[in-house]
Amino acid sequence: MRTAQISFEVSESLLQTLNADREEFTQQARLFTALQLFKRHKLSLGKAAELAGLSRERFMTALDEHEIALIDYDPAELEQELERFKA
Repeated sequence: MRTAQISFEVSESLLQTLNADREEFTQQARLFTALQLFKRHKLSLGKAAELAGLSRERFMTALDEHEIALIDYDPAELEQELERFKA
């Protein structure tokens, strides 16, 4: 698998404010990014878990901890899905 390295700078004072070291901050940034991309339907569960560096099970726990729905249907989509099962 080919990978790309993404990097950006943050001030040491920001890390101090967050009481986090570089590794901790990097892991949190990956998790929060993955959570938001999943929430916005940009990444599947598996890809979001991969970005976060977590197993699917652990990522599902993180979704719950951050009150993000695992399955997020809008009412019209839910109705369509339910109709498929009635036939």
